[in-house]
Amino acid sequence: PDKKKVQEPIVRSPESIIQDKCITDFCLKGGSGLLIGGVVTLFFTRPQTYPLWLGLGVGMGVAYDCCNARWRAYDAQTR
Repeated sequence: PDKKKVQEPIVRSPESIIQDKCITDFCLKGGSGLLIGGVVTLFFTRPQTYPLWLGLGVGMGVAYDCCNARWRAYDAQTR
């Protein structure tokens, strides 16, 4: 009478895992660059905002490079 339903684990494809990691990287590294740029703007170059955009661009560039390396490694592994 009291049967507990066992939940099966969610199966995720490697592509969706890589995509989730890439999105997370873009958010974290882009946000970190933006934060560092904000600190530089606040303390060193008060009227200019270029450090904000520079920090965001560097963070996004690093995230793109990491994401590209993940996709290339996955592509080499599946061939």
